[in-house]
Amino acid sequence: MSNINTETETVIKKILPYMRRRGYNIEQDFDFETAVSATDRYTKGYVDILVTLGKKTPLFLIEAKRIGKNLTNKDRDQAISYARSKEIKVPFVVVTNGKDIQCFNTKNKQRIIWDGKRSDKVPSRSQVEKVVKTLRAKPDEVIINISNDESLPFRQGLPLRQLNALFAKGHNTIRKIEKDEDYAFADFSKLLFLKLLEEKSDIEENFSLPYSYRFYELAETPVQNADQVKIAIRSMIDQIVNNTSYGDVLREPLRLENPKTYLGLVKDLASVSFWDCSVDSKGAAFEYYVRATLKGKKLGQYFTPRELVQVMACLVGEDKIINSVIMGSKLKVLDPACGTGGFLVYLMQEALTKLRVKLKNREITKESYDQCVKKIKEEIFYGSDANRGVAASAKMNMIIAGDGHTHIVHEDSLSVNAVNWKVTKPDCNLIMTNPPFGTAEGDSLVKNDKEQFQVSTTKGQYLFLQKMIDCTVPGGEICTVIDEGVLNTSKGSELRRYILTNCIVKAVINLPAETFKPNKINVKSSVLYLEKREAADVDLEDNYKITFCELDSLGYMGSGDKIRDFDNITFLDEIRKNVLNHELGEERVGYHWKAYDIWSNTIARDRGVRLDYKYWEPQFRKKLKELEGKGCLTIKSLNTIETSRGISPSSECYVDEKDGFALVVKAGSNISRFGEILITPDSDWIEKSLYDEYVQRAEDNMENRNIIKKGDVLLASTGDGTLGKCCVYDKNIPAVADGHVTIIRVDKKIIDPYYLADYLRCGFGGKQIACFYSGSTGLIELTPEQVDMIIVDNAGEKQEVNAQKKISKDIRRREKKYILQIEKAEKLLGTVDEIWM
Repeated sequence: MSNINTETETVIKKILPYMRRRGYNIEQDFDFETAVSATDRYTKGYVDILVTLGKKTPLFLIEAKRIGKNLTNKDRDQAISYARSKEIKVPFVVVTNGKDIQCFNTKNKQRIIWDGKRSDKVPSRSQVEKVVKTLRAKPDEVIINISNDESLPFRQGLPLRQLNALFAKGHNTIRKIEKDEDYAFADFSKLLFLKLLEEKSDIEENFSLPYSYRFYELAETPVQNADQVKIAIRSMIDQIVNNTSYGDVLREPLRLENPKTYLGLVKDLASVSFWDCSVDSKGAAFEYYVRATLKGKKLGQYFTPRELVQVMACLVGEDKIINSVIMGSKLKVLDPACGTGGFLVYLMQEALTKLRVKLKNREITKESYDQCVKKIKEEIFYGSDANRGVAASAKMNMIIAGDGHTHIVHEDSLSVNAVNWKVTKPDCNLIMTNPPFGTAEGDSLVKNDKEQFQVSTTKGQYLFLQKMIDCTVPGGEICTVIDEGVLNTSKGSELRRYILTNCIVKAVINLPAETFKPNKINVKSSVLYLEKREAADVDLEDNYKITFCELDSLGYMGSGDKIRDFDNITFLDEIRKNVLNHELGEERVGYHWKAYDIWSNTIARDRGVRLDYKYWEPQFRKKLKELEGKGCLTIKSLNTIETSRGISPSSECYVDEKDGFALVVKAGSNISRFGEILITPDSDWIEKSLYDEYVQRAEDNMENRNIIKKGDVLLASTGDGTLGKCCVYDKNIPAVADGHVTIIRVDKKIIDPYYLADYLRCGFGGKQIACFYSGSTGLIELTPEQVDMIIVDNAGEKQEVNAQKKISKDIRRREKKYILQIEKAEKLLGTVDEIWM
């Protein structure tokens, strides 16, 4: 993060976006840091911005002060001193701190009044020459007409953290004054929408509002007249509902009652130019507000960061939409879980931008351009969301982005009655989405709904994926964010086979761990990119390359702060050109990404039909193949009992050590990461009677599900932070394993238990565990079947057992040395306090 607070920051972050909106060409119309050799008060200096419009004679200058600094007469005098210098000689100056803009007459130092109003604005590019001409003729003039300019005054754009604070303040205003926050999101969204419409009308020539109220004027209303603001806002909404084509998004009534609430919200919203906030900041702040205000109302969706949307668009190909539109091809782009419209807004804005470039480059006619714009806004984009307020927000976002809200619908996408897609009439050419994670939809689906799906399940993601496939036309594409568990769990194997049968899997993109952390969500996820087959490959006979790619960064940290010097242009360009380019080799590495290809029939032959990145990683597979070639044994062949996890006793059966007979070994608390069994005062125990029941059950059923014997290898098999810990049970105390611990009992003549434990926790066995486990964040596990798959190096003959013991002793000796050094370091650190005594 930058820690500068300079005039340059004011210019770049605050002033240039505003000047661009006023029609100026930043590259051609401005000179920056122009040297001034003689002034009234300064012997030398530099003008921050000199406005020349590309001519030799400058028209005015802008003096920028650091953000947050209050403007003073000294700042004014400095600017005027520059303006009077022999090199410059401009008739007026602009002084700004990024929050306020003040214009002064160079001759008399008086504040300039535009159109009779003391407003914070700069003349537009089309107005400025008339202003200069007026001041050249009347140097003392301070009341200047700029053609009844109705443009909005300057307001600053805000970075993400400050936008979050502004939205939080609005929420608190509603909560404190109205004493009811059930409709806080919906009501705040309506006022925000009015402000965004106001800014849209200020920028777009062909967009006008049916009323004359403006937020910056309403914000000046004294608190005793707050009822006038309430009346104005309600009137504005009525005018939009009754006189515009986009009034449907405001038909739901405002629940706000107190006039002070209206005034407070208007003041907050009037203080900002949302148009000058970055697209990323606006989207992230609004979505953070959605999550905060709808907290506890089972949303399920994880709002998609703009950087991820860009990556997905690069994978699919950004020119597909406009090329299809220009060629007159039928095109339907759907997000069936659209949230606030992030995917749709981005794709529509990109299409409109590319279209404008083609018009500017004379690649299409104006008539063709107009027809394509109309089609993009009215015919291409479809979105659904099950939350009424969120769907309304998506409509609002699409209107602000380009009036493309026509097909945004509040509906349950998984219902057979959903209007935006139907399995009986597949018509989607492109689906881009981030469906709800971790939701169970079974209870909400009626019999007719369930009949849509060939793979029976209650998991929301599984149902969404099936319906995406079934509603896409042959040759159409699907690019979706998914929970990692979809790709690797045994429960998902039938769905994965369904995917391979009906689609070509073009790519699986493993996302960074921090992808959703800025929105306070910790979930491991991937992107799945599919192409619908012309005909189902029932026997999975087709053979093609599937790209597996891992991204180590999207350009931001878990806090949401951008990574300094991250080259997003290079990153996206390589995603666009190289990730899916099989000609570059079966293993490819680039800027913050690496990829490899696996043949589809290899995956089809896999027992679990797994599609996760880590499972097929080439170097891991190469090592695994080497061990297989050496004839190394698997856990399945080494374990003298059936590989299984224990059975957790009921918590009400736990007792303290003094009352207990057998220790309950738990993955989190009784197995250390250094391969030791731990017994602590907090350990759980069971009484002898229950232990005897387990023993009897084991004898009757000829199984040893959770009875631990001395010398058993105990493997922690579930959970982030615990999975893969392993030890040898070397106590003379009866013990049982809970349901998170796998028991492995080996013949000590074939393999040393300590060697096996060390191999599993810190050798190549640990690598196999990391690649074989299934599930996603918080719910990962290594099943007994996956444990059985682990191949163990150096397992077999007697001389190898002796070598194993030596390896294990060396590992543990080094670890003990490490632990002692850490303890010494901690003691040394503890002596720091003695300095102050």
